[in-house]
Parts: sequence; structure tokens; C-alpha cells
Amino acid sequence: MLRRVSVALLAIATITLSSPTLADGEEPPLFVTPDGIDSGSCQDAAAPCRTIDYALTRVGKHGQIRVAEGTFELTDIENVVYLLSGAIDVRGGFQKADQFASTKGVETTLVGVPVEYADELLGRGFRVIVDSKGLKQESRARQKSLVASQASVATKTAATACIGGFAAAYPCNDVDLLAHVADRTPGANGADIWGFMDLNSNREYAIVGYTIGTAVYDVSDPENPREVGFIDGQRTTWRDIKVYQHWDSAAERWNAYAYVTADNASDGLFIIDLRELPQRISRLAYASDFAAAHNVYLTGTEISTGLPLDDAAPTLVLAGPSTSDGRFRSYDLSNPQSPQFITAPATPSGQPGNDRLYMHDAASMRVSDSRKDTQCVNAGTSPYCEVLFDFNESTLDIWDVTAPSDPVRLSRTPYDNADYVHSGWWSEDKQYVFVQDELDERDLGLRTTLRSFSIADLTAPSLAGGWVGPTTAIDHNGFVRGNRYYMSNYARGLTILDITDPAAPTAVGRFDSYPASDSVGFPGAWGTFPFLPSGNVLISDIDSGFYVVADNTLDVAEGTLAFGANSFSAEEAQAASIIVRRTGGTQGNVNVDWELIGATASEYDVALSSGTLSWGSGDGSDRTINLSALNDGTAEGLERLMIRLVSPTGGATLSAPNIASVYVSDPGAAAQIEFSTDTVTAAERGFGAAIAILQRVGSASGSASVDYAISNASASPGSDYSGPQSGTVTWADGDADPKWIEYAIIDDGAAESDEFIELTLSNAAGATLGAKTSLRVEIVDGTGVNSAPNSIAGVSQTVTGGATVTLDGSLSNDPDGDSLSYTWTQTRGPTVALSNADTDTATFVAPDVSSDTLLRFSLTATDSGGLSDTATAAVTVRADSATAGGGGGGAPSVILLALVALRATRKPAIRKDPS
Repeated sequence: MLRRVSVALLAIATITLSSPTLADGEEPPLFVTPDGIDSGSCQDAAAPCRTIDYALTRVGKHGQIRVAEGTFELTDIENVVYLLSGAIDVRGGFQKADQFASTKGVETTLVGVPVEYADELLGRGFRVIVDSKGLKQESRARQKSLVASQASVATKTAATACIGGFAAAYPCNDVDLLAHVADRTPGANGADIWGFMDLNSNREYAIVGYTIGTAVYDVSDPENPREVGFIDGQRTTWRDIKVYQHWDSAAERWNAYAYVTADNASDGLFIIDLRELPQRISRLAYASDFAAAHNVYLTGTEISTGLPLDDAAPTLVLAGPSTSDGRFRSYDLSNPQSPQFITAPATPSGQPGNDRLYMHDAASMRVSDSRKDTQCVNAGTSPYCEVLFDFNESTLDIWDVTAPSDPVRLSRTPYDNADYVHSGWWSEDKQYVFVQDELDERDLGLRTTLRSFSIADLTAPSLAGGWVGPTTAIDHNGFVRGNRYYMSNYARGLTILDITDPAAPTAVGRFDSYPASDSVGFPGAWGTFPFLPSGNVLISDIDSGFYVVADNTLDVAEGTLAFGANSFSAEEAQAASIIVRRTGGTQGNVNVDWELIGATASEYDVALSSGTLSWGSGDGSDRTINLSALNDGTAEGLERLMIRLVSPTGGATLSAPNIASVYVSDPGAAAQIEFSTDTVTAAERGFGAAIAILQRVGSASGSASVDYAISNASASPGSDYSGPQSGTVTWADGDADPKWIEYAIIDDGAAESDEFIELTLSNAAGATLGAKTSLRVEIVDGTGVNSAPNSIAGVSQTVTGGATVTLDGSLSNDPDGDSLSYTWTQTRGPTVALSNADTDTATFVAPDVSSDTLLRFSLTATDSGGLSDTATAAVTVRADSATAGGGGGGAPSVILLALVALRATRKPAIRKDPS
């Protein structure tokens, strides 16, 4: 987590430029011995901690704890669970005598650990004594409760309402559980999460980062998420995702792409092609010009869909890339399949010499008020200033990136008790930015602390207030929708804040995906995504997968605001009447803004592009936005705009739908109904469904309907597929949103020829039939469709000569469930003798070396159908035994000394909690 190096240590740092800089998770290991002292960082093998409990309060995310021989007891029951969290790597059996370089012939014993965890801890080098007679009665009861709750979160959980403070095993407050998808592969931990709605179908998706790759889930049925596909990558803790969606006028469809980065890896930029949804996904070939990046961001997009906010392509921003010394890099997305590098910012004048402009995370907003002209420098004649928030470890920086090729920093803002300026988001009135510091709870002993800064002056943000939570759980990532701040709060799960007063947020809801503890540490909720048009909220959890939840905090006395329908329409030269409703309460005066986003149309196709609606106290009547469509005299077909509600005031909330479609047709145009394509291919394996999309084109005026039926088939209902044989699809007046018919594809396990069903449309009412009135669903036999396996070669390791090294590919998997064969091959370094090279787990003895030496090994996993995948593992053999990290990339000793000195010389921060 720490990348800072003081000026006094600059000379030392330059000696090690060839070594990896201290990125997230590259902190040196923490050491524990029975005769240690519980103080300081525990990162010096000569000055270790005494207890595992203390070390757990000091370890960073993906950090390591190495425990020497001896007997230890965990005094905090919750730490038994944290010990096994995927967020950290704790191992026993090390020898203090050789400074934790080896694990030969010694024993580390844990006392009072539940028997359910004994086998897993044995695999981590601990002998377990289950006897807990020394525990108090309440501690034994708490231990049993923890074991039960952890067993529950390790498996899929069905929809459960939050009643009496719990939804199933999960502590909650006004947040219902809709679905829990446990980790797709044992040992694969969760990372960040994103989502979007595909405008081709209006189906919703969650895109979840894992330590071994990225999964796309269909969450259109929020109680039954289904994995559409998985893109494997190098094993790493950090994986981040953003989505871009744009209209392809030539193909007359929406094209969507997910951009994925991984830190502490060499994946570069992955581009996931989402154009074949809802059936499948794939990875595009792209020659990335960097190896790793901590986060990825897109400026100028609408978050729930990934649409550009105007006709210009958005800018892809990489945060913390392995090139450019960690400062952000901008890429042009004119060709979204091949982002082109634009620039990285130059060092501004007055930049402190020990701050290298490393960006940890980013957010952006567009400013169109007076600040555009008085505080921005590159807006010029543009109708807005694009403001980029740079959360860069030590300060909050604000950049004017209106001209992507010429970023200019507007301000650099430190604050009291800043320990690791991590991430944040802006209020929808664009007057505040919320800042999350990832290490102030751990290092300074604060309770959960979210800071709120006024950005009325972009050149001089000022601390306005904030929120302090009831526990020491670390805050991680957060986002604003309406007057709610949705925050992934690590061990406390999802926290929801009311930010009606941005300077004084209040807690209104929570869903705890990590029931074991609410304490400081890095297990639990990594990310959240609150922007799905349905209003459902996504959560990714490091230890237990991902969740879909429903936010019930929106029911307030001031009322909730939403559109009266999901879509509206008008002909050119006419007005669309867009209804906005206030329901559930009428207390006080409230306002809400609305704004348009050009989708296939443009904001210039209508007379107004934004406005404000107001209600007085006691007024619950509807409001109407009369949106006049302009006649441009050009035949364009049915055009689509998006309209959204933002920035409610007076305590009112936003509920679904708060983003809707507006369809504009040519004068006198008639409606047609057709399938979006004439063929859908679905396999018995994999996604296991065929989705037939119907579209209404030409006009959205008046209601319309169409009948459908299976007119021909070689597949048999009940054994090959399940779904309706016939039915009717309807559209209301003003509605041209896509509809779908879904068929579950059944894997009957028999080898057979491919089969099909054919759907035919008939009896259109309020419309005519279009060109594509038949759709053929090709059902490909499961035995004839083979998906390539995912080869997972394990983490990078740092060892010393003579150590026995295990290359662990046991997490390799096959999407079809096929058995795999394995081949380990050495590709770099002095030749070693590999044992069990034809299994998923190979071993070798590290050679003695005179200087640090890199060994590389490839693991090829092959399924029974002959498809294969290859992954790479790296092992660094150190010449100096004192620096070995026991298998997790320990830092060189000179950097370790630098970090120790840095911690020792830092001025103690003055605690100043936000009011």
C-alpha cells in the first residue's frame, strides 16, 4: 500500500531502481515470535511481534505474516476467521534462527482454534490444538456462532429480506439480500466490481474481478445471477473494470467493451468484448503498452450504461500504471478496440520532490457553471470543463483534463491525518467530493472516517466535514447516487450514508458481507456498484464472492422521486410528456434536476437538455417535463435519448426508474416489430440459455403487441430446452425498449447431433411486422462444444537457495468441468529438476546463486478435447537468505531499511475527526 519514499532516503532508493517499487501488497512480511514485542511495524525479522493478534492489526491487504516456532493463542475470536481470509497470507513453521528463511523441522502451534479450521491451518504450517476449555462461556458461544456464519457465507445464499437486523447470516439494516454467488473457484478471491445495462437488450450485468480473472454475470433476474463467461488472467489481488458502450451506426446496434487492469501482474490492459451478449463474451487482442495498473477509469461517460455524455469519445485513464512512474496515462477511445496513448501529465511546478504524482484511483465530473471559466484553464469555448479527481496516496489533486493531451493541475490538497488517500466520488450537485483514506483506521487508530471537501473553489478545496463510523472497519471505495453514498467498508460490508447534508452524512443502511468482525483489517467488501437502472446494488467480497442487494433506505418522509415509466416518446416537431412522480411522502420542499444524454440521437434534437423540478411541502402531484423534439428534416429512423434524474434536495431520494429512454420518430413514421437477429447459437454447456431479443422500430407511438410461437423444431421441450411454446409480447404507448423471450437449454448428457428450435412472429397489433420475423435457435450439443480451460500458475515467489519450492496450479479449472492434464516447463533461469511436472503441483529445490536470479515456469493445462491454456509462474532466488519473504515477493533489504526509517521519522499525525 505504501509507495512513499522520503527525501532523506532518496539516495538509498536510487540504488534499487531495478527492483520493483513498493506497490499495494508489496510491503515486507510481518514477523511473529513468542518472545517478540507488540509494537511498531513487525517488518524487521530482528524485531518481531509477540502475538498474531497484533500482527493482524498491522498487516496490509495481500500482506504476509510469518510465524516462528512456538505456541500461540488468538485472544480475539474474530481473528481466527481473519487468519484464513483471502485478503492476507499467514503461515507458520518458520525458524527464527535463520531469520524466517526456512520452515524445516519446526512446529508452530495454535491453541483454541475451532476444529472446522484445523485442516486448512495445517496446510499453512500450523499445528492446531482444538481444546478450548480455557475460553469463557461467551467466547465459546461466539466461536460457534462464527463457525456457523462463515459456513453460511461460503455457499450460495437465496434471496432473504432484512428482518430483525439479519438477512440469513448477514447483519443488515434496511438492505435485503437478493442473491449471493459464492466464489466461482475455491481459493479465487474477489477484487473490484462494475456493472452496466446493455442497451441492445436492456439486460443488466455484473462484471466481477477475481484473483484469477474476470467474470461477467447476467443479473437481469437479480435473484438468480448466471455467469455468461470468464476471462482468465494472471493471479493477482488487484483487478479493476470499467465499461464503455457506443452506437455503431453501420451495424445499427450498441457495442460494449469492458476494460480490465491488474496490478502486481503483467496482464496489461485486457479488453473484454461484450458485443455478443447476452449469449457469450470474449477477449480482444490488444498490444498493451504497460504491464500493470492499479485502476482504470473512463471520463465523460454515463455510469449505468457506459454511454458517452456527448458526441466525443471518452478518455480512458489508467491509474498507477507500471510505466510513467505511476502517474496517470490517458488513452483515446475513438477506436474502442485499440485505445491509443495520448499523454501522461508533466510534473507541475512546486511539486514536492518526494511525491512522484502516483495516482491510486480516479473519478471525474463535468463543470458547466462559472467555475468553468474562472477556475479551469483549458475549457475555452467548450460548454464544460472536465475535472479529474486524482487520489494519489498523500493528497487530493484536481486536474483540468478538458484537453486530454494537456492536463493541468488545478489544486493539490493535503489534510490532517492523511495516511493513504485512496479513492472517492463527487456529490451530484458537483459542490463536494468525498475522500476515503485506506490506512488511517489501521495506522492512526481512527474509527471509519469519510471526509467531505467543498469544491466550490476547484483551485482550493476545503475540508467541510465528514462521517465517523461506530467501528474501526476500514473504508475502501464509494460512489454517489442521488443523496446516498454507497461505500464498501471491508469487514463491515456495504455502508449506505445519507448525504443530504454533504458536510454531515448520516448512516442509514448496511449489509455486512463479512459477519465475523467489524474490526480494522482487509477482509470483506472490496467494491460496490449502485448504478444499475433497476436500483439493485452489487457488492464484491474478497472472501465470499459477490452479492446483489436491494436498498430499502430510500423510503423516507420527504418522498422518493422517479420517472412514471421506463420510456417515453414523441415525433419530431412534437413534445414528449415525461412524467416524474413523488411517492411515499411529501414532507418539506424538494427539488430534483434532470438531464439528457444523447444515445443514438443528440441533445441537439430536442429544445431543452436539462432542467429542475420542484415540489412544495405536502405536494405529491406529478410533474411533467415537456420535451420538444426538433424536426431536422432528415429521415433517421427511431432515435433514442436517455434522460436521468440527479441531485435531489430537501431529503428526497431517487428510486427506480431514475434513468429512462426517450424515443424520437420521424413525422408520420409507423411502428414495426421484429427480432434483432435471425440466428442465436446456444450450447448445452456454459451459459445454458438462449435469449431471443425483440425490437420495436420506426415509432413508439401507441401501444403495440405481437404473437410468437415455436413453428419448427428438432429439439424436444422438456429434454432439450424449457420455455414458452407461444405467447404475446406487448409494448405500452411510448415504449420501444427491447423485450426478450428466454429458453433454458438443457444438457441431456447424450452425444447427439445439433438441434434447433425456430420462432415465428405473427399477428402484430399497433404495428406491422418487420424484416426479421423468424429466429432460429441453434442448440449445439454439449459434447461437441468445448471451452478452453483456465490455467492458473499461482503467485510469484521469493525464496533462498536450498529451499523446496512448490509450483501450485491447483486452481486451474475447466468451464465445462472436464478433467485436465498438466505440464510444467521451465522457461528461464538455471535448470532445476522438476518433480511431478505432469501434475497440477510441481516441486523443485532452489539452486544456490551468487546474485538474485529469476526463474520462470509455464503451466499448460489441457482438457480432454485437446484445448489448452498456458500460464506463467515466477520464482526469484535471493542470494541473501535474510531477505526471503517466504513466498510472496518480499522487498529487497535496502527498501526494507528505508521503510523502517520512514516510519520512524514520520511526524505523528494530530487526530482531528471531522465534525
